[in-house]
Amino acid sequence: MNKKDPLGKGLSAILKDMEDKGDIRLIPVDQIITNPRQPRFDIKQETLENLAVSIREKGLLQPIVVRKKDRFYEIIAGERRYRAAVMAGLREIQASVKDYSDSEALEVALIENLQREDLNPIEVATVYDRFIKEFGYTQQQLADKIGIDRSTVANFIRILALPDWIKQLISEGRLTQGHARSLLSLKNEKEQKRFVDRILHEGISVRELEKEVRKRKEDSVSMFSAAEDILRAALGTKVNITYKKNKGKIIIEFYSREDVERILEILSR
Repeated sequence: MNKKDPLGKGLSAILKDMEDKGDIRLIPVDQIITNPRQPRFDIKQETLENLAVSIREKGLLQPIVVRKKDRFYEIIAGERRYRAAVMAGLREIQASVKDYSDSEALEVALIENLQREDLNPIEVATVYDRFIKEFGYTQQQLADKIGIDRSTVANFIRILALPDWIKQLISEGRLTQGHARSLLSLKNEKEQKRFVDRILHEGISVRELEKEVRKRKEDSVSMFSAAEDILRAALGTKVNITYKKNKGKIIIEFYSREDVERILEILSR
């Protein structure tokens, strides 16, 4: 059974179609420039070196995608292949030349980055977020385009709401996307830090974290429920407590001017 691709089965077909329609030619490496607007993901030196070795032995098996930019050719997709080819000593490389607008070039670059198997959850989430913000996709439209469920898109994008230091830990692989989902439910950075420390130092699993977060939320609900009961009994009226993001409201109902005076008298004792 083939393992389901979490990034979508439609990506390869989309990018292949884009590459097939280009004018393939050999271009000197000194005429190729990188695109300042294309997605910026870390490219590990070791990965480049391994790719360079492969290119020396077998050549560049897949052309990069470029567009004409003044006197140069600007990379749309394949910057890693280009950099590895330069490391391998190639003086010219195969490229598919396209006539793309800025927005089309960025869309292809995003799709090409999604094909990378080593993208971490933050990088995937960032790509999805750019599709929505820069191209006006809805989550459902993006999911349909790349062949995944809308909930998958939503779950990735949600983790971008975490504090930067937690996102860095996810990028480094020290926290998983499952950990991230549980941390999001806390909505409080102080509590998030306490649980992150436990993950890092005690190695608690995603399932253990989910269980502890759920228990903490249940305990919080129980505490406020008890507080409501105490206030209702003391004031003789309906009381509602709401709590979110470390702040909340206590709503005390009254039904007449005399009722207000009665409640104030109780509170002033």
